[in-house]
Order: sequence, then structure tokens, then C-alpha cells
Amino acid sequence: MRIYKIRLQGYRVFEDLLELELPSGLVGVYGANGAGKSYLVESIPWTLYGKTRTSVSDIRTSGTDKECFTEVEFEHEDHLYRVNRAVSAKGLVKARVWLDNELVADGVKETNRFVHSTLGMDVDSFRASVFAEQKQISSFSDASPAERQKLVLSLLGITPLDRARDLARSDGRMQLEHLKLARASLPDVSKLIAERDEILVEIRSATDRLTAMSANAELWNDRVVADEAELRRLEVLKAKSDQIIAVGKEKRRLFEELSAQVGRIKHLDKRLIEIDARLAHSERVEPMISALEARIASLRGSLENASRLEKVSRELFSIMQQVGCKSLSQLEHSADENAKRLDVNERQCGKLEILVRNLELHIAAIKANSESTRAGIACMAELGAQSNCPTCGQALGEGFSLHLEEERKTLSGQLASLGAKEAELATHQSRLDSSQILRGKLIQRRALMDTALAMASAFRLLEEEAQAEASMEGVGGSLESAILAMKEAKVLQSERLQLLAEKRQIESLLAEGSETFKRFDEVEAELNLLKAELRELGFDYNLYLHQAEKVERSRTEARRANDLADKERIAGVQVAGRLERVEALIAQARDAQDMVNQLESRSQVLNRVADFLSEFRSSTIAALGPRLAASSASLFSELTEGEYDQLEVDTSTWQLRISDFGCSYDLGRFSGSERDLANLAFRIAISEQIGYSFGQQIGLLVLDEIFGPLDDQRRFVILGALDNLKARFNQVIVVTHGVEIKEQMPGAIEVVKLGRRRATARVA
Repeated sequence: MRIYKIRLQGYRVFEDLLELELPSGLVGVYGANGAGKSYLVESIPWTLYGKTRTSVSDIRTSGTDKECFTEVEFEHEDHLYRVNRAVSAKGLVKARVWLDNELVADGVKETNRFVHSTLGMDVDSFRASVFAEQKQISSFSDASPAERQKLVLSLLGITPLDRARDLARSDGRMQLEHLKLARASLPDVSKLIAERDEILVEIRSATDRLTAMSANAELWNDRVVADEAELRRLEVLKAKSDQIIAVGKEKRRLFEELSAQVGRIKHLDKRLIEIDARLAHSERVEPMISALEARIASLRGSLENASRLEKVSRELFSIMQQVGCKSLSQLEHSADENAKRLDVNERQCGKLEILVRNLELHIAAIKANSESTRAGIACMAELGAQSNCPTCGQALGEGFSLHLEEERKTLSGQLASLGAKEAELATHQSRLDSSQILRGKLIQRRALMDTALAMASAFRLLEEEAQAEASMEGVGGSLESAILAMKEAKVLQSERLQLLAEKRQIESLLAEGSETFKRFDEVEAELNLLKAELRELGFDYNLYLHQAEKVERSRTEARRANDLADKERIAGVQVAGRLERVEALIAQARDAQDMVNQLESRSQVLNRVADFLSEFRSSTIAALGPRLAASSASLFSELTEGEYDQLEVDTSTWQLRISDFGCSYDLGRFSGSERDLANLAFRIAISEQIGYSFGQQIGLLVLDEIFGPLDDQRRFVILGALDNLKARFNQVIVVTHGVEIKEQMPGAIEVVKLGRRRATARVA
């Protein structure tokens, strides 16, 4: 994989369009701290896989509404690929892929699947293979063994297993040790055959036991079927018995209710005699109430008439004060006078309205004539004496000026007449307005007088009624005494009504009494019939309970027998499984013996017997470990120019050791520079092994801030060694804040701060 070009716009700190063409080989990316160097290289996995270590909203440049656009153009396996991604202001992501300038994927999911299929790895594997950071490199020596192992296995994309770890330790042993181990691990075939014979005997015994237990289980199952059939028969009898008992309970309840009703009927006969006696004493209460109601109504009417008379008198006095009258005769006279004045006023208003209307029409006619005359004068003024007449076509001549003067005099007369008529109209309109105001006042006064006359008539009627009631007999009686007597009569009346209602109810119940006695006899007969039917059924509830317990015991024994048979069947299956396992072990032992025989024949040529151990481990660590160690040692030798003997990698703990003058030492014995060189060599080797694991050699390596603790000499050595990696990697991108990188690398890219958290980049 070789990246040709990167295009960014609205991405992170790169707001403006940025197009970078990346050279091949060793490329340095330098700039001040916080300028955006890591953002630049992070755009590669984001564009390819659409994954970021932060949220998608953080991808876009902050403080702008521009669309975020990224594009990476790269070559892989002799094909040219172009992948781009865009994030809209609303967070919508789009992605596309071109293969040799032909669109092959459109959409986020399609693009992700295509990139994954093309590179043969997901984003995590891509990061682990391509990107190496200072914190990862230093962790190889600074972290605890468990943390270091977790980091290495995480980068390699595999899960550590104890057995694989143990087998990986033995990978470095010498050929003789492997051969001894293989011989020691050979099983005894004769013992396995004897064990197989014992298992065969055990299988025959288990088969006999299973046959006996199956027969016993079948016997108990048959007994359960018979006991359940008897229980179902008893359950049918129980259901019938329960039904008869339920009906009998209902009949018993009805019988008791009817018995109570018969007793109540007998008691009602006595109560009816008592009610008749009490009703005879209260027969005269109705006439008494009628007389009292008439007297109370008469007294209340007298009081109400007096009250209405007083109210009408007050209202009449108030209205007469408003119209300025002191007596009814004066009120009637004033009403007649007001009617006459109103009639005269209405006739006068009618005449004035006709006169005003005629004047308005006359004024309109004068205005129309004056406008016509004015228009003619204006037209004549435009023609002049030398013009032809617009009507006959002859010259106007000398008579034109005389005619024009006459028209002007006519217009003056019309305007004078118009002014006189408008003045006359204003005078008559003022008289009409005054007459209409007077008419409104007269109409309002007439309404008040009509109300006063109506109230005066009502007052006379009420006064006459009051005088008539004053002469009636008994008006001076006491209303309170009559009301008290009425209350006492009402109490007697209520009691009489209650007695009458009770009498009617009792008579109705007594009328139904014969039906009650008949129904009582019928229910008693039905109850006796149900008792006889229950005796004939002959259901024994204790026998039913005993049978239910018997069924439960049979079921328990059947379950126990079936469980024993199942256990014996499972045991037989387990024994058969043991037989299969032993036979498989016999076959493996024979295969192992054949392998040992082969190892013995090849012991002079082979130094290691990894092929034999590979059959006993289920992990790829044993295969990755030696290659990783060899690759790390080779890289370390290149980085240190062969200064040390070898870089050793313990594949069980992934601990690094440096061999110096024939002795192996921990990294803690060496300076920080040597430790970083060893860690860097190991990290680059991991990237290579990840590519081997996926069957893809990406050919791209990104080293982010790895020069921090190195001095100038070591940095120069590392840069020289990295430049020699061009045979292994198409591109090696080194991210650092050191400015001198541009002088020491074949290709360099500078990331420049622009202020306001913005940046750009250029090829140095």
C-alpha cells in the first residue's frame, strides 16, 4: 500500500482545502506541538474505515458550518484506489470508493465492506498494523508483565491461552529436549487397549442393567395408566356428586328462604288487623287539611296584595317626579299635551325633509350644468377665433369672442345661484336637525308617561282589591295559628299514607301467599329427591383421596424408575463416549508413535520439532512467537548497527532482553535510548506479523512521536535504519515536533499553525 495524495477540507483544524502529495519511502511530518500532525495522519483510517477515536461531530472543524470532506488516494496490489468521506452540518456521513477511476461503492456500509475486503482487515487490525505510538512502544518495557502481554496480544489480534503460552515457552528448546518430550508424552498403547477391553465389558453390563431398568420403568408406567384410569372414573363420580351437592345447597337455601316467607305471611295477618283499626281513627284528616289550605291561601293572598300595592305606589311616585306631575289627573293632561306637540313636530319634520331633499337635487343639477359650462369654456379657450368649429367645420370668426363672453356670464350666474341654494339648504338643514332633536325628547317623554299611566291603572286595581279583602270575613285571623294546625294535620296525613301503603303491600303479599306455600312444598320434595340421588350414586370421598394418593405414589415410582433408566442410558452413552475417546487416543498414540519414529530418523538434521508440538496447541502464538522474535532481532540489529549480539523475545511473557557479549540482560540495565530502540524494533516486527496473519502486506508504517527521549546520535541512527526499511515498507511516515527532520529525511511535510485553532500543511 502506498498513499499518493490526501485531500482535507473542514476536517479538524484544516478548515481550508488542503491537497498533499505524499512521496514514497521515508516521510517526516513535523510541526509545533498542537499544530495538528496527529490529526493529519488520523485522517487516513477515518477516510478508509469511517472510525474515529472521538465522536463524529468532533471530526468537523469547530466554529464553522462547512461540510467536512476527506479523501485518500492510494495504490494497492497494482490498482489505484480513491476513497472519500463527507460529514454534513447535520452529522450525515457519505462515503464513496473508486477503483482505477471507476465508482465501485457508494454509501457508508458499502464503502466499509469494500475497504475491509480489499485490505483484508478491519480498522482495529489496520491501526495495530500501521500505527505505532510512543505510549505503545514504551509500554513494552515500562508496563507489568500482565499489561505487556495484554498489549502485545491486543496488537496481534489474538486471545492468549494458558496452554498456548506454555507451549510457546517450549518452542525455544533444543531438538534433543523436544525429542525427549515427545517420547515422554507417548501414551502406553497396551494400557489403552486394556482400558478399551474393560470399557467393552462395562458396556455389556450397562446394557443388561438398562434392559432390567427399562422393564421396571415400563411396569410402573403401566401401573400409572391403570391407576389414572380408576382416578378418572372416581373424578367423574366426584363431579356428579359435587353437582348434586351444589344443586342441593341452592335448594336448601331456597327452602330456608321459603320457610322464612311462610312465617312472615302468618305474622302479616295479625299486622293487617292492627292497620285497619288505626285507619278508622284517621278518616277525617283529609277534609281538615283542605279547609286549612283554603284559609292559609286566603291569608297569604291578602298579605301579597298589600305588598304589591306598596311597591307600585313607590314606583309610580318616582316616575311622576321624573315627568313633573303631582297627581294622576295632571299626568293624564300632560300626556295629551305631549301627544299633540309630537304630532305637530312630526308634520314639521316631514315638510323640512322634503324641502331639504328638493334643494339637494336642485344643487346637484346646478353643479352639473356649471361643470358642463366650465368644460365648454375650457375647450373654446383652446380653439381660438381662427379655429374651425368642431361641430360644423366652419371658421369660428369674430363671433367667437362674443360667444365665449356669454358662456362666461352664464357660468357666473350658475355659480351665484349655486351659492344661494347651498345657503338656503344649510338653513333648512339646521331647522330639520333641531326638529329631530325635539322629536326624540318628546318620544322619550311619551314613553315615561305611558309607563306612569299603566302603573296608575295597576295601582287603582290593587287598591280596589285591597279594599275588597279588608271587608272579607276572617282576614284578621292568625296566619301562624293556621300554619301550625296544618303541620299537625300533615303529620296525621303522612302516618295514614304510610299505613295505607303498608296495608296494600301486606294485601299483595297475602295474595301471593298461596303460591309461596305451593313453592315451599315443591322445593321440599326436590330436596328429598336430591338426597336420594346422592345416596344412589354411592360416591366415597375418602376412596377418591386414597386413589389420588395411590396415583401420586405410582407416578413417583414411575418417575424414579424412568430417571434410573435415563441415568443408566446416559451412563451407557458416557461409557460409549469413553470408548470412542480411548479408541481416538489409541489412534493418536499410534500416530504419535509414527511421528516420534519420524523425529528419530530426522533428529540429526532438524534442530526443532515444532511440527509435533503444533498438534498439541490450539493457538497461533507458537507460530507467531519465533517469527516475531527473529524479525525483532533483525530490526534491532539494523537499528543498532550490530552493536549488540541479539534482541531476545520471551514469547511467554513478551519480555525483551538484550544479549551483550554472550550474556542476556533485562532492558533496565541499558539507557533509555537502547530501550526505545529495542521497543521500536519489537513494535515494527508486530506490524509485519499482523500483515502476515491477514495474508496482506500493507506496506505502510506510521510512527507517531517516537523521537522524544532520543539524543541526536540515536535519532540519526534510527532515521538511517528507517530509511533502510524501504525494502519492507513502501512508505514510513514519522510524526515528530523536531524541525530538523526536514533535513534528515528524503521527504518532509510541515504542519503550520494559523491561529484560532486552524492549521495547514505543505511539502517542505
